[in-house]
Amino acid sequence: TSLKNRRAPTLCHSVTRGCARKAPDQWRQVQATNDENGSAVPMDVLRAQLSNFVDGVREMGVDIKFPLPSPVLADVRGVLQPRTKVEGVEMMPYVEDNFLPRGCVLRNTPWVLGVAVYVGDDTKTRLNSGTSGLKFSNMQANLNKCVWGLLGCLLLICLYATIMAFSLEGSAAANAELIEDASNPIIRFFMFCVAYYHVLPLSLYVIYEMLKLVFMYQINSDEQMFDPVRGMKAQARAGEIIEEVGQVNFLFSDKTGTLTANEMVFARCHIAGQDLGEFRPQDGSPGEGMLQARRILEGGSVSPMYDNVLNFFTCLAVCHSVQVSYKKKGGDEGPNRPAFSGMSPDEVALVQVAHEAGVTFRSRVRKKSGSASELIVQGPGETERAFKVLHELAFTSDRKRMSIVAQHEGSMWCITKGADSVMEPLLTEPFTQACKDDLRTFSRQGLRTLIVGMRKIPEAEFAEWDAEFCAARNLIDETKDATMQAVSAKLEKGMVFMGITAVEDRLQDGVPEAIEVIKEAGIRVWVLTGDKTETAVDIARSCKLFSEDTTMAYALNADGASMAESLLLQAHDLLEGKDNTGLVLDGQTLVHALPDVSCRKIIYQLGILSRSCICSRLSPMQKLELVCLVREESPSTITMSIGDGANDVPMIQGAHVGIGIRGREGTQAVQACDIAISYFRFLVPVLMCHGRRAYRRIALFLCFYLYKNVALLMCDLWWTHQDQFRARIAFPEYLSTGYNVFFSAWHILFAVGFDRDVNDQVACASPGMYQVGPRRALFNARVFSSWVLLGVLQGTLVWVVPFYMLDTQNAVYDKRTPERFWITSFSAFTAINVVVWAKLILSSPSPCKMTMLLPTFVAFLMYVGVVMCLSYTSLGNSFQPCFEGIPFRWMRSGPALMATAV
Repeated sequence: TSLKNRRAPTLCHSVTRGCARKAPDQWRQVQATNDENGSAVPMDVLRAQLSNFVDGVREMGVDIKFPLPSPVLADVRGVLQPRTKVEGVEMMPYVEDNFLPRGCVLRNTPWVLGVAVYVGDDTKTRLNSGTSGLKFSNMQANLNKCVWGLLGCLLLICLYATIMAFSLEGSAAANAELIEDASNPIIRFFMFCVAYYHVLPLSLYVIYEMLKLVFMYQINSDEQMFDPVRGMKAQARAGEIIEEVGQVNFLFSDKTGTLTANEMVFARCHIAGQDLGEFRPQDGSPGEGMLQARRILEGGSVSPMYDNVLNFFTCLAVCHSVQVSYKKKGGDEGPNRPAFSGMSPDEVALVQVAHEAGVTFRSRVRKKSGSASELIVQGPGETERAFKVLHELAFTSDRKRMSIVAQHEGSMWCITKGADSVMEPLLTEPFTQACKDDLRTFSRQGLRTLIVGMRKIPEAEFAEWDAEFCAARNLIDETKDATMQAVSAKLEKGMVFMGITAVEDRLQDGVPEAIEVIKEAGIRVWVLTGDKTETAVDIARSCKLFSEDTTMAYALNADGASMAESLLLQAHDLLEGKDNTGLVLDGQTLVHALPDVSCRKIIYQLGILSRSCICSRLSPMQKLELVCLVREESPSTITMSIGDGANDVPMIQGAHVGIGIRGREGTQAVQACDIAISYFRFLVPVLMCHGRRAYRRIALFLCFYLYKNVALLMCDLWWTHQDQFRARIAFPEYLSTGYNVFFSAWHILFAVGFDRDVNDQVACASPGMYQVGPRRALFNARVFSSWVLLGVLQGTLVWVVPFYMLDTQNAVYDKRTPERFWITSFSAFTAINVVVWAKLILSSPSPCKMTMLLPTFVAFLMYVGVVMCLSYTSLGNSFQPCFEGIPFRWMRSGPALMATAV
């Protein structure tokens, strides 16, 4: 069954004829479901009819051929051939229209005949799972480097301590109360590793990942990004890269549906050398162009432009894949009015303007057999014309055109519409000067243009071409697409120029303001589009990508690598040393420039010199290549891509951060992205609020977490030297264990995860605050080293001061009894906790808010509770006998309190 058109293949009609002969009454009732009334069918009748149909298929027998499984969703190739000869049927292709993906809903379809071909691991869902590589943020990479560095330092320290322990052979270290194998250097080395293990706690990664979940929750619940039309908020689909949203250097954006609303309105047209005028409504009234078109069509052949205008709008009403339904104008009274719908908003706009001008697409009726359909066009007036559409040559990004082959009044016609760059070579005559002038004018107004052409096909040529096209359609190997394109091109030639359509795709609300904020934040914005250069530049000026005083450099229409390099060098010389600069490239130049190594370097340098760039006439893979170019030339540069359609998926997946917009071109971009939003303007809170905060919070978290463990490690190191390298611990085991679990770990999740330096309104209005991220100002080698050195200094003071103030040099060390040494140990441990709590509060941009003070106070209460349980309960005393009664002895000791305070 063709699911797109709800049409059964010819084989099914051959079988159903046999079913009708076997049970005519049942079949007559089932056929009632296919009429316009949609009458219900009893289930028992439906089962009986379907059973007869399956029996008919079994009696006939069919052979089905499919290629090996492919992960490409649109790559559906196969053929079905009956074993029993059927009149008029030899082989039928399986294409994308016959493919039923998971989650689809069939309407107005009483039953389907399905074939399960690819199952298990061969399904497209399984083949596409895990195909894109995992993304890791640069902060994650930096964290891993720091951890490896600390691990190396830890191993060196343990090796140093082991060497020192055996160098003191015969001294106090030789008489250490150690295990029997302590004389083994390997055993001694691992003893030191166990004593210092807390410098690399497992909770570091646990809290790090939990912070990412907090950030995702905050994005998903942000009311700033609520879409009232869809009733949806932003959706963070990948938490691994959220902090990179706060470090973006390059933003690559699609145009149609991303910057624009993808709501097409027919604006102007060029017919017979004339621009008919404005078609958009003016103050609620039809535009002058629409009124003129109606006058010409209503006046009949009296007007010399009648035939040209009629043919132009007839082409628009016939050459499309739009569907039509009918609605009442108001309540239950009044005639039906057509409502057009289709996958392409451009096509819907063209069919709609033809209807408003007086040439209406009324219906599309599928034939009972074959792949043809009858398309009814009404107008001018009440006159109806029938077009038998035999083939539809679909639009692709490579072809950049769409055609239909139709039969009308005994003649075969090919009607084509497409981009001017591909259509001009297909016309019988080149564009006239008036045509070129209007094309340029429409493009400068930011309008999307298409060329419309048609030709009459001789019967002998069509018969030969039709056989070749059907053979190409029945291919199941990888050459099918290329072969069909080549065969289609044989018919699309010798076209007669009908006219030019110009459609407006208005900017989304808030796009100019959003781009202005993004540029002020220091982010370079590149708009990558398949539109004409003039259209793209005009849209760029409308959305404030380029201003009136922007110094513009162009590198266009290169015909070779040497010319491309020359144009890029000229642009480089023009932009060098200037502030407000812009760059314009096109796909033709990039075809020659991207494979050349020297040209790639110049393109990246131009990207650094220019604050914004327009790249026109690009294919989806060229978009990806530009993103990869920036990543390869500068691995530390963070890129972000944003788009709304399937053609944007490569660049979305190729960038560090991919943003998908819920548009009108399907959900492929949203499914492939890291963060999904509804409008481009929502990118401002994503960047300025969530991204900036995530980077600042993660930077503070990493620095603080490693700092506090270095500080605790220094206490152990000093004690190791003072203890003559006996490998004995400085603090009670259960206090050391609780340090990275209860006392200084979990509360960071709340203290850091929910703090805010400024509110959202101030953050969005102050894009300069964002620049700390792209400059990596909050986490770099200098910042990290300063935190580590601070941990070394504070850890040293926290241990040395109580140790010498309480005269602990000669204190007895016994893990079974609460000796005076443990008062010194408790003083130092209390001090280290207070110091790290205070450091976190002072480092926070909001130290006096409850999000910081309340978690810290709860951490303090937990510390007190654990200390009391270890000291004054039988269970605590069994775990830590050396700590019994220590807290109260510490509180009654003036020198201990003084040492802790100092």
